[in-house]
Amino acid sequence: MRTGPAAAGRAGAPGGARRPWRARRGPALLLAGALLALAGAAAAVAPAGGRAQDAPAAAGAPGGGAGTPAADGTADTIGPVAERERCAGGRDPAESYRAERVAGDAVRRIRERGEGGQLIVGIDQNSYLWGYRSPETGDIVGFDLDLVRAIAEDLLGTDAPDAVTYLAIPTDQREDAIRDGQVDMVVRAMSITCDRWEQVAFSTAYFDTGQQLLVPRNSPVTGYDASLTGARVCSAAGSTAAGLLEREDFGAELVPAPNHLDCLVLVQLGEADALMTDSALAAGHVAQDPSMRLVGEPLTQESYGVAMNLADVDLVRWVNAVLEDYREGGADSRWAQSADRWLQGYLYPEDAPPPAPPRPRYLD
Repeated sequence: MRTGPAAAGRAGAPGGARRPWRARRGPALLLAGALLALAGAAAAVAPAGGRAQDAPAAAGAPGGGAGTPAADGTADTIGPVAERERCAGGRDPAESYRAERVAGDAVRRIRERGEGGQLIVGIDQNSYLWGYRSPETGDIVGFDLDLVRAIAEDLLGTDAPDAVTYLAIPTDQREDAIRDGQVDMVVRAMSITCDRWEQVAFSTAYFDTGQQLLVPRNSPVTGYDASLTGARVCSAAGSTAAGLLEREDFGAELVPAPNHLDCLVLVQLGEADALMTDSALAAGHVAQDPSMRLVGEPLTQESYGVAMNLADVDLVRWVNAVLEDYREGGADSRWAQSADRWLQGYLYPEDAPPPAPPRPRYLD
């Protein structure tokens, strides 16, 4: 992977009145996202900083948000699989090491890198709202990036733009990048699962979501059921969506892609009929392309976490301490402020308070 030049220009702080919640973004952002997806996400992104600009106004299904119509209720549907996964011994996969700021080997490694310390983070540049390259500024911005900056500020004691190096990593290379030492952590809308705990360690949860199908508005697909028979369904390789489809495809043809945005492009090009991804990420797709809609019920109950090396327990504990502070303060918390900046009007209505962040669960 290559390190690029510093991003030119920094986005300003949010300001001014928000546009009406049904206001729609033009095609420029969709085209920019499609070009990013087709170009691939394996290249390193430049060290970045500065504040993220306010997200554009939402474009969603009638009634607000991305829309979540109920499943059709026929005998062929399996219904929602909204039970949380349980690991061996009944442990919730979102349980992590107790929060503690102790500088062990991993923290010292980061602080001693370069001049004044350097945090290397695997991120996504193709997930609108979560981690994407702003067409206005060229910066990588989004909900996940706000969290990265909070971690870097706390860990290194600085908000300097060059304190963080971002590496854009495809979905199926996240665990490898951590295990091989390419990155210190991955903050990339990554669901915490029992299987992934065998490869990497996770922080406590910072967002809750679930798998769901996304289709064009005129699609005959009604949900994760027999209506998928003969359809071409795309998912990101190595994602929890791909694993779910491989276990039960309902007669669909599975179409793998490096990232979930590649799947949206394939649907737009007529090379796939549907895609499955986290409903939180899917809301970003609907914001980019209002001709898409979510169908059926959420099929899983998952949480996003910061992924790190299994050996870096001190770093996991430190990140958990940052997350404790990040969630603290209710509607005035940094978590809530980031949610309002990026997710309001997409995952919850305009002028409504943000949902509460997940409560931390600890192993010890």
